[in-house]
Amino acid sequence: MTLTRGDLVVGVTIPGFFVLSVASMIACGHAFPAMHVWRSGITAQAVLGITIMVAFVPAFVAARFSFGYLVGFSLLSAVFGFVWLSFFSAFDYPHAIARWAMIAALAAAMIPLMLQNIPVWRPDLSYAAVKRIVVLLLASCLAVLIGDISYGANLGDPYGAARTAVVRPALMNYLTGIMTGAVLPYLFAHFAWRSRWMPAAGVLLLALCFYPVVNNKTVLLLPIWLPFLFWLYGRFDPRLATVLAFLIPMIVGLLAFAVLVSDKTYIVFSTINLRFVAIPSLALDQYADFFANRELTRFCQITVLRYITACPYGELGPTLGAIYQDGNFNASFLATEGIASVGLALAPVSAFVCGLILSVGSMVSKHLSPRFIAVSSGIAVQAIMNVPLTTGLLSNGIALLFLLWWLTPEQRVALSVSPEQAAQPRQRCRPRGVLICRGSRQVQ
Repeated sequence: MTLTRGDLVVGVTIPGFFVLSVASMIACGHAFPAMHVWRSGITAQAVLGITIMVAFVPAFVAARFSFGYLVGFSLLSAVFGFVWLSFFSAFDYPHAIARWAMIAALAAAMIPLMLQNIPVWRPDLSYAAVKRIVVLLLASCLAVLIGDISYGANLGDPYGAARTAVVRPALMNYLTGIMTGAVLPYLFAHFAWRSRWMPAAGVLLLALCFYPVVNNKTVLLLPIWLPFLFWLYGRFDPRLATVLAFLIPMIVGLLAFAVLVSDKTYIVFSTINLRFVAIPSLALDQYADFFANRELTRFCQITVLRYITACPYGELGPTLGAIYQDGNFNASFLATEGIASVGLALAPVSAFVCGLILSVGSMVSKHLSPRFIAVSSGIAVQAIMNVPLTTGLLSNGIALLFLLWWLTPEQRVALSVSPEQAAQPRQRCRPRGVLICRGSRQVQ
């Protein structure tokens, strides 16, 4: 295999990401002393311990971009952080066993995520059918927003009591999560990919209108995050852009930490470096400690199973939050379907199954451009890292996103021309990245 310049850049950038991650976690330890698992300084043992993570770099250099690549790198970030934190954790659990169990779970999940390449049949939808689907999705978002507002709205602190001040039916909560987690990002990607900036801006404004309903920082930052991803994946190789999607915000957060002189810079640092990067790693640490000497859930956190079998716990996030006093930590499938459900020993098996399920996303989006995939899944990937997989698939709309990808025609031609243009003779374009033809122009 001959390495290209792009391969080498990715291979160098990922270790740079590791170094910056360590700096970010040390900074979090200083800024948030209540997060007691962090210790100041660097030890030789911890440095040697995290070098094993470099073994994953060749996989990300050799792999082609896909939805699985996005999820795989996010998991790499979480496990790397956990491996580092495990050397400083004040919790009483078998740290070495947990360390190797999570490394094995990461490897097991990456196998189907990054190697799954099974072709699937797709319907051949017309341009008019796609337009009807988009209109239906927009109408659904508006209907759900109106329904939510009918129960009340509250502009308040997303970490405070405002999030639970207004009570809505469970169905409305599910629909709201699906709209903000999957439908709105898909719609923005749909319009932005076609350079239809006014409808794209309208989608972002519509997403912002959901903030008084959910009081969630993810929704508040969605109008910034999705355009950032659209810009990033339009300027860089998609694999490099995946790494930069972590690196660039992390650098911004560390710069804010360096000048930590106001509430605004504090919010920037806490939102990016703590919530976006560190929390998925810290959650693994807490779950490993909590279930070291307690009964496992055996997947009873899944709502359907909760009604069938006796479950020793309520929702895991609030349960751990009441004990560790660090907030309600919902966590990725590595922690919930893994550590909590089957324990450290079988966590790699569970991770492989979860990776296999998520690899469906790669299979049904093979015909889409990397830019479209990254933008439309911009919130879904965050959900995968912060909620159980079953919750993400249903409540956050990931399963619906997979369906929309499957229905979306191939973007080289089908979705990027009007019916009138489609009737004209098509010119062949030599692809460079993902190119389509509009009349005599090449459009990316």
